[in-house]
Amino acid sequence: MALTVLMLVNQLDIGGTETHILCLAKGLKEVGVTVVVGTAGGDLLDTFLDSGIEVAQLPFKTDNPVYSEYKVLLEKTKELVQTRNVNLIHAHSIAALKVAVQVSEETLIPAVATVHGKFYPTRRLRGLLDRCPKVIAVSTPVVNWLAKTVDYPLQQIALIPNGIDTEHFRPGAKMNSFRAELRVPEEEKLVVLVSRLAWEKTRVVEAAIQAVVNLRAEFPVHLAIVGSGAHQPLVHAAARLANAGLGKEAVRVVGPKLDPLPCYHAADVVIGTARVALEALACQRPLIAGGNASYVGYLEPSNLDKAWSVYFGDHHWAHPLTVDRLTSDLRSVLQNSSQAEENAVQLREWIAANLDIRHIVKHTVQFYEDSLAGRELSSTLLPDQTAPHEKQEEKKGRVGGKLVPSLADFTERPLISVAIPAYNRAQYLQECLQSIAAQTYRPLEIVVVNDGSTDGTGEVAQKWWKTLTDSTGLSFVYLELPHNTGYASAQSIAYRITTGAYIANQDSDDISHPQRLEKQLAFLLANPDYSFVGTNFAVFSEDISKTRRSYMTRYGYERIAASYQNGGHVICFGTLLFKRSVFERIGGLTSFLRGAEDYEWIARALNQGFYVDNLKEQLYYYRTHPGQLSRWVKSSFRPRRSWEYELKAGS
Repeated sequence: MALTVLMLVNQLDIGGTETHILCLAKGLKEVGVTVVVGTAGGDLLDTFLDSGIEVAQLPFKTDNPVYSEYKVLLEKTKELVQTRNVNLIHAHSIAALKVAVQVSEETLIPAVATVHGKFYPTRRLRGLLDRCPKVIAVSTPVVNWLAKTVDYPLQQIALIPNGIDTEHFRPGAKMNSFRAELRVPEEEKLVVLVSRLAWEKTRVVEAAIQAVVNLRAEFPVHLAIVGSGAHQPLVHAAARLANAGLGKEAVRVVGPKLDPLPCYHAADVVIGTARVALEALACQRPLIAGGNASYVGYLEPSNLDKAWSVYFGDHHWAHPLTVDRLTSDLRSVLQNSSQAEENAVQLREWIAANLDIRHIVKHTVQFYEDSLAGRELSSTLLPDQTAPHEKQEEKKGRVGGKLVPSLADFTERPLISVAIPAYNRAQYLQECLQSIAAQTYRPLEIVVVNDGSTDGTGEVAQKWWKTLTDSTGLSFVYLELPHNTGYASAQSIAYRITTGAYIANQDSDDISHPQRLEKQLAFLLANPDYSFVGTNFAVFSEDISKTRRSYMTRYGYERIAASYQNGGHVICFGTLLFKRSVFERIGGLTSFLRGAEDYEWIARALNQGFYVDNLKEQLYYYRTHPGQLSRWVKSSFRPRRSWEYELKAGS
C-alpha cells in the first residue's frame, strides 16, 4: 500500500527535533513513503526543500493556537489531508498535536505523535494524548514519564530513538574550514559546544566557559559555542567577560549552523546532549555529555549504558553539573587524547549498529503499519518492561542516593549563622532560641531581626541572651526595625547581616532538633555539589510530645526539581541550611508573591543551578497556632491534598 504521511511541526528551527524530522523524512522517502511536512517554516526550510522533502506552509504562530489561528490551521490542514491523500498524521510538537487530533477526529485519518522530551506542559499533553491512539517516545526516560506522569498507557508507547545518518555524520579531517574560521591551529585544543542557548542548557554553557578559563594555564585551549536561543545575549556577555579576564579571545560564540558536521570534525572534544551527542559520536569525536536534566561526563564504553539510559543527561538525572566536574573531565580528555580517540572508535561502532537512520526508519514504518491497522504495537517497538526504571525505595542511610555522613568525618567547623526574623512572637521566641542554643554544633551566630513587634518580642530576645548560662561557641546579633516591613523584608535583612559561611533558616515560633545543624552541615560537606539542604519535619500545636507527621517533603534532587517545575512545594523553608554563595547569587526573598515568598526563593535557587535535597530524619518541629498566614501556594488546577500543611507567613 502506498503510504502518505503528513508530519506537522510549528517551526523548522535549528534544533534536535527539527533535525530528526529532516533525517526521518529523507529516510522514509528512500523506502517509498511519501512525506509532506506541514509547518510555518524557519531556518531549516531551504534544507528540507534541497533534500527533496515536500513542505506545505501552515500558519503556526504560537505553541497553543486558539481562535482564528486555530480555525485557519484546521481548515488548511484538512485541505492538505484531502488534496494529498494523506493516510496518517504524525505530530512532532504540542501545537501540531492539538491540530492533528482535531483534524483526525473530523477526517477519520489516524493521528500519532512523537514525544521528544519531558518539557511539555503535562496537563495539556495528557488531554491531547487521550485523543491519540499511539505515540513514539525517543528515550526510556520519556517512556517512563509518559506512563507515570502523563498517565498514558504503556502498551501504546513505542520506543523509537532518534536516528543518525551515519553516512553523513562520519569521521573527517580536524583541520577544516571551521578551524580556519576560528583561527585555531591544529596543534592547539578546540572544545566545541553545540546546544540550543535556552532552558537549562545555558547552565552547561556557563560551566564550559568557566572550565576553559580554568584550563588556559595548562593547555592552549579554545571554546567554540555553536547555537542560538533566547539566552544568546547572556552567553555573549559571559564570553566577553571570560576573554577580558584572559586577555585573549579564547571563547567564541559562533551562532547556529545549518549543518554542524565541520564543527564536530574540528573538535578535540565535543560538549553536548541528546541528538548532538549522537551526531558527535557518529563523527567519532570524544564527547562530554550534559543536558537539561543533569551531567553525565566524559563518555567511554564503560559508561555508555548509563549515559544512554538518561539520554546523555537531557531526559533524566545522572550527576550534578559543576564547573569542577566539567574542568576535571576536560582535563582528562585533553591529557589523554590517544585513549579518547580509541574510545571514540568503539562508540561510533555502537551508533552505527543501533541508531543508524535505516534501522530507525524500519521501526517507524512498522509503527505506522500497526497504527493504521489498529492493532497492538509489535514487540520490537515496545520498551523493555523487565528492567527497573526507577528505584522504588531508597537504601537505608541514604538521601536521594547520597550517603548521609557523620560530622566526625570532617575537620572543618565553619561558622553557621541562624537567621530568625520575628514579628509579635514573644510567646514562642524563647523556646525557639533555646532550641538553637541546644544545638550540638558550634560555632553558631544567632541573628534575630525584630520586625517592628508590639508585644515584647525584643525584650524576650535580649533577656534570653543576657541570662543564657552557657554561650560557649555562640554569638548573638539583635536588630530592631523601626516598623513592620513584612516577612520577606525581615528575612532578607537577617540574611544580609549574617557573617557565616553557611546560613540556616529558623522560624521564630518553631523548634529545631538538637542535631539538626550538625547533620545538615555534614551532608553539605560530604556532597560539595549540593548548596542547600532541608529536613523532614513534624507538626505540633502546644505540646511538642504530640506531633503529627508531615507528608509534604520529597527526597532526591530530581524529584524536588520536578515538583517545583510543576508548581509543587516540597521543602519546608524553615528547615533550610544553605551556603552563603546561594544568597550572594540570588539575593533575598521578594515580596511580590505575598504568601509564597519562600516558594519563589527556592524555585529561583533551583533555576540558578543550585542543587538541593532533604534529609529524611525529622529534625524540625513546625508549630501551628492561630493567626498564621499561609505561605503554602496551592495550585488552582487541583484540589488541596491532606498532606499539604499550611506554612505561615508571619515568623
